[in-house]
Amino acid sequence: MRPIGQSPREQRTEHTRGGGRALAVAAAVAGALVLSTVAAPAASAAPPDRPAPTPPAAPTLAPDDGVYLQGAVTVASDATTAGDAVSSLTIDGVPIGAAPTPGISHLSFEVGSNSAALSFHNDLVVNGHRIDQDRTWVSERVDIPVPNDWLVTGENTVEIFAGTADAACGVNYDDFVVTDVGLELLGEVADGEENPFTFSFGDGDCGTQAGDIVHAELTFFVLGDPLASPGLSAEVDTTTFANGAHEIVATTAAGGRVAHAVTVDNAPVGAPGVAPEDGTLAHGTQTVSAARPAAAAGGVASLTIDGAEPAAAQSLGAGSSTFSFDVGSNSIENRYQNHLLVNGHKVDILGDWVNQRVEVPVPNRYLVPGDNVVEIVAGDISSTCGANLDDFTLSNLGLAVSTGTAAGTDIAASYAMGDGNCGSSTTALRTAQTHWAIEAPGVAVLPTLGSGEATLSFTVGSNSIDATFANLLYVNGVRYTLGGDFVSERANVIIPNEWLLPGWNTVEFVTGTTATGCNRDDFTISDVTLSPASGTATAQRAKSSYALGDGTCGSNINLFREVDLHFLVTDATAQGLRADVDTTALADGAHAVAAASTTGEVATRTLLTDNSAPVVAFSVPAAGGTITQAVALDVELADATGLVGTPELTLDGEPITLGAAVGPGLDAGPHTIAVKAADALGNAATREIAFTSAGIPEAPAELAPAGGTTGVSGSVTLRAKVSEPDGGDVTAMFQQAEILTPNRGWQGSAAEMPTTLTVAGEGNVGSTKALAPGDGRTLDAPASADVAFQRFDVQIKGRVADPVLRWEGVIDPTRVVSLRAWNLQTSAWDVLASSRGALDGDTQLSAIVDARYIDRQQVHVMITGEDPFADEIDAGAEGFADPASYDFSIAHFTDTQYLSEGATEQETAAERAIWEKAYGDITRWIASNADDRKIEYVAHTGDIIENNIRTPADAAMLREVTGEFEMSSRQQEILDAAGVPNQVIAGNHDNRSGTEDGPGALYNQYFGPDRYAALDDQWVNAQYGGPWREGDNQNNYTLFSAGGLDFVSVGLSYGVTREEAAWADSIFKRYPERNGILLSHDYLAASPQRDGRAAPYAAPDGSMLFKTVVEGNPNVFLVLAGHVHGVGTNVKPEVGQVAHGVVELLADYQNYTVSAADLGLTDIGGYAPTDQLRFGASYLRLLQFDVDRSEMIVDTYSPFLGDFGAGEHDPAMRYDPSADNMVLPVDLTSRTTSFRTDSLALYDPVAVVGTSTVDSGAVASVSWSGLKRGTAYAWLVVAESAGGGRTASLPNVFVTSGAKKDAVTPDLAPYATPTPVVPTPSPTPSGTPSPSGTPTPSGE
Repeated sequence: MRPIGQSPREQRTEHTRGGGRALAVAAAVAGALVLSTVAAPAASAAPPDRPAPTPPAAPTLAPDDGVYLQGAVTVASDATTAGDAVSSLTIDGVPIGAAPTPGISHLSFEVGSNSAALSFHNDLVVNGHRIDQDRTWVSERVDIPVPNDWLVTGENTVEIFAGTADAACGVNYDDFVVTDVGLELLGEVADGEENPFTFSFGDGDCGTQAGDIVHAELTFFVLGDPLASPGLSAEVDTTTFANGAHEIVATTAAGGRVAHAVTVDNAPVGAPGVAPEDGTLAHGTQTVSAARPAAAAGGVASLTIDGAEPAAAQSLGAGSSTFSFDVGSNSIENRYQNHLLVNGHKVDILGDWVNQRVEVPVPNRYLVPGDNVVEIVAGDISSTCGANLDDFTLSNLGLAVSTGTAAGTDIAASYAMGDGNCGSSTTALRTAQTHWAIEAPGVAVLPTLGSGEATLSFTVGSNSIDATFANLLYVNGVRYTLGGDFVSERANVIIPNEWLLPGWNTVEFVTGTTATGCNRDDFTISDVTLSPASGTATAQRAKSSYALGDGTCGSNINLFREVDLHFLVTDATAQGLRADVDTTALADGAHAVAAASTTGEVATRTLLTDNSAPVVAFSVPAAGGTITQAVALDVELADATGLVGTPELTLDGEPITLGAAVGPGLDAGPHTIAVKAADALGNAATREIAFTSAGIPEAPAELAPAGGTTGVSGSVTLRAKVSEPDGGDVTAMFQQAEILTPNRGWQGSAAEMPTTLTVAGEGNVGSTKALAPGDGRTLDAPASADVAFQRFDVQIKGRVADPVLRWEGVIDPTRVVSLRAWNLQTSAWDVLASSRGALDGDTQLSAIVDARYIDRQQVHVMITGEDPFADEIDAGAEGFADPASYDFSIAHFTDTQYLSEGATEQETAAERAIWEKAYGDITRWIASNADDRKIEYVAHTGDIIENNIRTPADAAMLREVTGEFEMSSRQQEILDAAGVPNQVIAGNHDNRSGTEDGPGALYNQYFGPDRYAALDDQWVNAQYGGPWREGDNQNNYTLFSAGGLDFVSVGLSYGVTREEAAWADSIFKRYPERNGILLSHDYLAASPQRDGRAAPYAAPDGSMLFKTVVEGNPNVFLVLAGHVHGVGTNVKPEVGQVAHGVVELLADYQNYTVSAADLGLTDIGGYAPTDQLRFGASYLRLLQFDVDRSEMIVDTYSPFLGDFGAGEHDPAMRYDPSADNMVLPVDLTSRTTSFRTDSLALYDPVAVVGTSTVDSGAVASVSWSGLKRGTAYAWLVVAESAGGGRTASLPNVFVTSGAKKDAVTPDLAPYATPTPVVPTPSPTPSGTPSPSGTPTPSGE
């Protein structure tokens, strides 16, 4: 947020403002004149001032909590408190022989706008130890880690040397200015008081600036022992530990302790490969399998979950059974798409049959022990009379199962199917349902072939398979998305060999459709073959070709929507097992998947299941409760995998927001708050909170005399308009109030909402005079990345009714401020009122304080400022933000594959130039706008080219692939030449679907480590971190600085392995203070929503990367991805154990199309004007960062088209403009929350002036006589319904006439009510409060 007030170190700042305040009663009469300053209560009357002793601080510990370990790992812990060394590292209570580590200190300094350039090789020397400059420094505070064993107790020397470079004039020193050099150790800031503040380094231009220096020596005096707080570290071979859960514990000498639960999972040699990988998040049906390699010997003996047979539906297992019948003289025709539904599974009858017995193979997986339903469905085709069903008669039905027996139940002798001529028959059946009882053992685990690659091949006709439609294959029930585009070619689809079964196999083609459209993809396939890794697959009952689709939105019913093909695999033995696990039958949480080989080796994996939508963990109003006064809506949701998006809330069907008041105007009776929320896996539900209202009146209005009125005579009539929602009588109680301000206060920050009365680490604010209403002074809370708070005690000595608490102040509109009071009954801080910050002016919160919150003679009050990290910021109009409104920007583009392909393979040079220009316009625009639009870094998230998705089949295809790489490399060189830091990763079309890696990969010939190592010499504020392995740049990282912040961006190419994920995790942990960005080619799937939100994870990389990289690294705030056609935006407010906000963005426009007319290709390429060509990848995203507000402005733009409207080019028209034009919160290290308190006062009713019962909507009034001259009076009115609902007005103040100049005094004696009034029950008897101090003059 934009900071309010001064730095967190200055914990209290008083401000004097010009102008009046709302509670000022006149020019000479301020609200402070009616204050009663109450002396601090005796020690026995209040809880102790001191917080409970703070436990020793825990050290750091790696590996992270919850991770899975294999092979050798480093276990390390560092001290976090000076002098409190890490004394032990244990695993399962046993010391691991760790060696001491010295820890690090930090040398820091400011570098001005004239950069200290990396090319000059400036360096520092600390007590003789040299530190080379690692990157260019400019306009920033530089932090250099210094090993503690380089430092000594006493005097330490730090030298700074300006580097040199050869120039036309000779040897030239770098010119830069360094200021404010400091050395900070754990628990101590070294004394460098004698050092100059500013150092001007360099020599101008080869000596033209003689006054500057090229070397500076500074001294820092260290009082303590730099090695007094060592850590511990050890290399651990996890293979020496049993697989399973283990506890790593680090302990300090003072007793600080941290424990991490980890899971060791090392598979022995010869064990099966188990899928899915460790830590996979699953819901619904999840296929779990284990297999030995097809090329190896042996198989899998068992597959279990939690030691038992997997919770999977029972079937007859592998193989097939036969459903048979006789067909009469009226034939079954293939073109009608007649089929069976076997327990809901579609089985095509296929073929033309007449006067013969027909046998239809049925996969045993579709059949179950017990009752089975086989439904015969007559298909249809278009005819002159409309949709006409096939007419045929079946008789002598039979079901022959491969194991056991099957008997029909009430099977008819024959079934006349169809409809006559377009419905002329009233007796023929459209469908006929038959039942069959099967007696056979049930099977939950199926045998599979060994692991490896199988190839499904087919020829695609001139009507293409379009990836936009997400056409599907189901291989023995396992879903596979056809991600590519195929037209007039032989398609080879690689599938896991272990998806295949020995014997009968079913491959279903299902035509896809768009998310919001009605249309299915139309294409024809022919000559379908299946090639397993071992054995032979023979097609069964195959047709030469299959025409699939639906025409235009169902216009052609003659096409197949889906078709099932069958293959018999022979000469291949079972080497694996598989189960389709119903995870809803498992409890949410971790489950052990174990597979044993036939030779006894066992491999395990952990499967995490979550089938539960977010639940309400806490709410105000409480479920089942009754409210008698307005409360601030507060809902806390809990979910194992984290929320996605912002929950939708309604009150009795009408939208409501968190912090909104629930109560005023709410009629008596039952009410319901509905909370609609989804989690990261797509589990969604609407939870209801039922509560009862006592009938809450509206806040009393039109109070008279108005606030600030002066010259009131000795008697006055108090008036207020009161109403209640049910139209009944309203009782208005007019009360004289004493205004009480806090007598003690504390403030600080907490990682979570405080749960104790006193808070560890809070600091005393000293004087609380700044809290008086209307005095123009304020009190600033410290800025915090967590919960900022102020805590006060307000004393009460007597009252006749419940007092009213009122806070007024300022907080950012994107943050939430809450007024809380300590509930003595529940020992918790209850929210009394809450609100987002006001856009203009102050935010005001008020609430009635009843007996639950009155602790003898005081009320404990807390004000909290919190960051909801919500995706709800208005994006405004389409178009880039004004560069003056943000600090820096990042450009992201991805999946340029079609542009690279078109620029290489189009027939003419003129056509190729159009495609190349579309790519080049992206990088040219970035380069030319880098300065004006503050572009500090560029990311390309893969699929740079199109045709390296598999090994090139011939020399011609290899030339095509090479040409695409060469063309794309030229376009990326535009960024290189401009000196714009940029990072590239490989997609599945760049690295042969993840199978081509290592230094020899084609990708590395064009985008390898040497290219970027050479480039970073030209980069300012950025450095190429390096590849994950020598020579292999498919995974790499980059360091850069922008907007005064430091960043680390880690890129992972397609097909991430556990080893690669562990490497990425290690880089983020190496730079914990840097803001982390993860680049992934394959992370999110396209959003199903119009606004692009709630995008699910993509397979295979998405959920694994979330669990292994994103969740465990609190510095990761942003994920950028491509691969899946479409967009997706997830704003996750609390990720991981150390909760951090993460924004996940998918922005893949490759399949968006532009008309040939708009592209100018009608003359050049001979296209029809309406032909749609895939130029969507010409769109980039510019992410513009406001550091102070920690907000990211997202704009989507095509320099080639000069257009912001990407969504208009989506063939499926899935998204509205809000999917590409956004302002999102980002959890930068600079993102903090603070607030400013203008006033906090308790309006304590000391007497009842009178009561008046009137009709709802009428004006209630009472007379108040006997008023003193020249006196300020405070009063308020409480409206109460017949059901007991109450609402208080804001307090009001007037001044009687006859005051001498500057002599107005508050009236501290309660009004003597002429008639008895029964006060609200209270722990403290009503009485006359006596002043215990002198009123504070205005402006003091």
